[in-house]
Amino acid sequence: MRLSALAAALVLGLAACGTPSGTVSPRGSAAGSMVTDAAAADLERLLAQLEAIHPDPFHGVPRADFAGALDDLRDRLPQLAPEQAVVELMRVTALLSREGRDGHEFALPQLAIEPPVLPLRIWQFPEGWMITDAATPHGDLGGTMLRAIDGHPIDEVVAAVEPLVPRDGPATVPGFTPYLLLRGVVLRGLGIIGNGDTVDLTVADAAAERTVSVSLMPIASYIDWAGDLGMASLPERDGLRFTYERGVFWWEELPGGKLYVRYAQVQAAPTQELAAMAERARAPDVRCVIIDLRQNPGGDNHNNAALLRVLTDPAIDVAGRLTVVTDRLTFSAASNLATQLEQATSARFVGEPMGGGLNFWGDARFVQLPHWPIPMQVGVSSRYWQLSSPDDPRLSIEPDVAVELTADDWAAGRDAVLEAATAD
Repeated sequence: MRLSALAAALVLGLAACGTPSGTVSPRGSAAGSMVTDAAAADLERLLAQLEAIHPDPFHGVPRADFAGALDDLRDRLPQLAPEQAVVELMRVTALLSREGRDGHEFALPQLAIEPPVLPLRIWQFPEGWMITDAATPHGDLGGTMLRAIDGHPIDEVVAAVEPLVPRDGPATVPGFTPYLLLRGVVLRGLGIIGNGDTVDLTVADAAAERTVSVSLMPIASYIDWAGDLGMASLPERDGLRFTYERGVFWWEELPGGKLYVRYAQVQAAPTQELAAMAERARAPDVRCVIIDLRQNPGGDNHNNAALLRVLTDPAIDVAGRLTVVTDRLTFSAASNLATQLEQATSARFVGEPMGGGLNFWGDARFVQLPHWPIPMQVGVSSRYWQLSSPDDPRLSIEPDVAVELTADDWAAGRDAVLEAATAD
């Protein structure tokens, strides 16, 4: 499950793999009919490729239901605006994972023709949806609670987006919702915003509630500002180590004989760093080792082996000594590592249920729909990852100690999850 494949499903830094079809001809014209026919052929190709690539494509929905949904979309296509066509394709694709275990099967616009997005980073805290950062000139919105988008209450917007979200299980949804909610094409397709370049946001802070107008932002500019994972992840913040941008693997000692190990992406850990960490973790004065997998979107599973060998060392895997921290963005190869640690060690789990599954479909390959009103690509899973028992009904690992970061924690730079993980 290489990060390049995961990136194509989740990350914004996605290179367009097809030739955009250009603008859609007016409905009702001969040219418009040809475009609709070509888009219908895209759906036929999607179904054929789904059955060719995915070993069990209809594990979550009967084939007749899925094929019927494609037929219905084809029949309605002439009446749909381009943005509505995008949303409805997302809705149909999400049927494939409605029972879980297939969160890699995203439908997204090709980057070259992706419409602009909201210039925000958002996170669902227990208190509600917060704007954790905003691009210039809207930086003052950072730290405010998002109450409404163009007059639609945020809970209403989230409820409209939810059926479009692919998932390994319910824990995937809050992590992936921002990928879709922040996209202008999704908000237009759902009827949340109009066709203008600006959007009214209702926000609230300790002082008052207010409405501000923000301009949609080109997606390339968004990536330059927030990075490839910016739509879903939290920005760097003092006091919250799991947000620090210090590379894919690093560690430090905390007071009281506690070793903190950060694994931010499933890439190769530097050999010397891993060896030094392993040596220190075996020392008798180290009372606990914390493996922080929060906001780890995955990568290449082969890179987990070296770290797994270290953590299964009997000198480290001692009851009460090893702790794994997960959250809604612990996904793909990172959730595989978490599952292996659960199965092979005595580790306790702290934080949120991971967004990735224990046994799930992944290694997505992408089917291009170049003739869709807005050209799209759909991830199709090609491999089943079974790292728990075959009959394990769980869709995530429920933490032994369930702790969520709150909006107050975020504002204060306080990591209550890590505090729970290091508590005696």
